Amino acid sequence: MNLLVVGLNHKSAPIDVRERLAFTPSKVAEALELLRKRFPSCEVVIISTCNRVELYACSPDDSLNEEAVIDFLSEFHGIETEKFREHMYCYGGQRLVRHLFHVSSSLDSMVVGESQIVSQVKEAYMVATSCELIGRTMHQLFQQALGVAKAIHSNSRIAQGKVSISSVAVEFAEKIFQDFSDKTVFIIGAGEMAELVLKSLVEHGARTVMVSNRSFDRAVGLAEEFGGNAVRYDDLTKELCKADIVISSTAAPHYVLHPDHVREAMQLRKGNPIFLIDIAVPRDINPEVGRLDNVYLYNIDDLQYVVNQNVDDRAREMEKCTAMVEEEVERFMAWVEEMKIGPTIANLRQHFHAVGKEELDRLRTKLGDVDDTKWQEVVYSMERTLNKLLHEPAKVGKQEAKNGNSRRYVETIKKLFGIRHADRTDSSTSQRSGSNRNTDLPSNPSE
Repeated sequence: MNLLVVGLNHKSAPIDVRERLAFTPSKVAEALELLRKRFPSCEVVIISTCNRVELYACSPDDSLNEEAVIDFLSEFHGIETEKFREHMYCYGGQRLVRHLFHVSSSLDSMVVGESQIVSQVKEAYMVATSCELIGRTMHQLFQQALGVAKAIHSNSRIAQGKVSISSVAVEFAEKIFQDFSDKTVFIIGAGEMAELVLKSLVEHGARTVMVSNRSFDRAVGLAEEFGGNAVRYDDLTKELCKADIVISSTAAPHYVLHPDHVREAMQLRKGNPIFLIDIAVPRDINPEVGRLDNVYLYNIDDLQYVVNQNVDDRAREMEKCTAMVEEEVERFMAWVEEMKIGPTIANLRQHFHAVGKEELDRLRTKLGDVDDTKWQEVVYSMERTLNKLLHEPAKVGKQEAKNGNSRRYVETIKKLFGIRHADRTDSSTSQRSGSNRNTDLPSNPSE
């Protein structure tokens, strides 16, 4: 079984590459359905956020490998592989596990310690589950990833301070406007990210708020919650001139604001500056807008400037968090090794009990008419004897698995007892959720 992740993030790729490979929520489900049909025996999870696009796969053969994933991304998004391949990374086995645990714990985030990634990883896992693409391996992997994330955020100070993209966006705006009380804030998009930014701006003194969203009812609800006014989506460019601060975070697949829109707004503002933060991926605001006089446009990559201000404080917590991750990585790899010997222990037990039954049948024939009660005592005694004999091999097997010697143990058991197919898993315990397909464990979990 092959376990791998293929992806890119804010460290490996600029925003113009990331946004072309990003999946909207509906596109994630569509992509998973295509993968399920194309690779019917594989487990797959897609994580797509502002800062990363990653595809995690577990396959019984080498069909869903790095090349297959890259080809799929190219085909699905209609982008030549040459446009993004150099920015991709591919990890397998232990390195993959460590990477996912760092991702879920926000240790790999642009803003280390931000909490949003935990819900994003959980959502990716749940969507894959609903698409029947989660089996035993991915279930264990992602459950443990979410568990280590919770432990790190509960037992460290990595999440203290301004650690989400939304709060850092506000902190960035504060470097331009120290006082928000006389500024008009215009939120474009009424999703979770936009709501978080708006809430933070109000907490920092913003009094005049406008909200525009493709769903007007949603815009009304959010605007009323913060005492602001809703703007119909078709009118947002007309109302733009009233805004001092614009935070845009929609799920639109194309630009929402163009240079002409902002140029017209600036004429009506009589040259008063306007500050725009585009935290959407794909971007909402055409980059050419930033070339206009008195227009200050920043995208999500620009927020790294603020993040760097807090690197020293967070670095002190990183060592502690990394140690916690390593413990969980070792625990997962031990689970993988132990699962490898499970079928062998089961086959060994079946072998012993088959021999025992054969001997009991022979004995019953020789003894002739035996009282049922006494015979059951004989059977019970045989089963107890066999279970006692099997206890030590099972105990040793688990210890060997913890030491990474499961393969040697399996081969030894097969040779000693003449057990064939000892590495075959029981299909009743290795099925993909909602499926009858086999989902055995990785055969080579090492880096």
